[in-house]
Amino acid sequence: MRIRRTSGRPESGFTLTELLVTIVIMGVVALLLPRAIVLGLRFTADTGQRVAATGALGTLNRYFYGDVRSAEEVTTGPACGVAEVIVHLGRPGADVVYAYDPPTGALNRVRCTDAGVVVTTPLGRFDHAAPTRPVTLSCGAGTPCPSPLEVTLTVQSHPAAPPATLTAVRRSGSS
Repeated sequence: MRIRRTSGRPESGFTLTELLVTIVIMGVVALLLPRAIVLGLRFTADTGQRVAATGALGTLNRYFYGDVRSAEEVTTGPACGVAEVIVHLGRPGADVVYAYDPPTGALNRVRCTDAGVVVTTPLGRFDHAAPTRPVTLSCGAGTPCPSPLEVTLTVQSHPAAPPATLTAVRRSGSS
């Protein structure tokens, strides 16, 4: 069997049409790829903030109920050398203060004893760009509650998330 060639050169390479189609496709990909990367990074950062705020809410939840249950007095006054007090829970031998640091967005639990020992537990970070504090005392110290033994915190973990409320009941005392 014989193969016939029509010209003296073998055919190889791209045609002009194939080359133009490849250039157009690569141009479209090069135009859309950076936008997709930026969008993905924004989504990832926003998700990271939401996860961190949810973790902070869970940690706050773990400490809050026990602290309120053992509190004899609930105020919003400064204690333990903390100025940005959300709630001050007084009990014999030790006070517990929940405090918010606006420049960093950090929510801390500060426990101080009569002996001068101060232990700060970071509870997490919230969106510090928000105009108001993400954790506020809704009732329990100067604000009436349905029950005089309740203490309620309202937590806005993320500006787009609905606020959550944590309500704990004190075992004894009047505020």
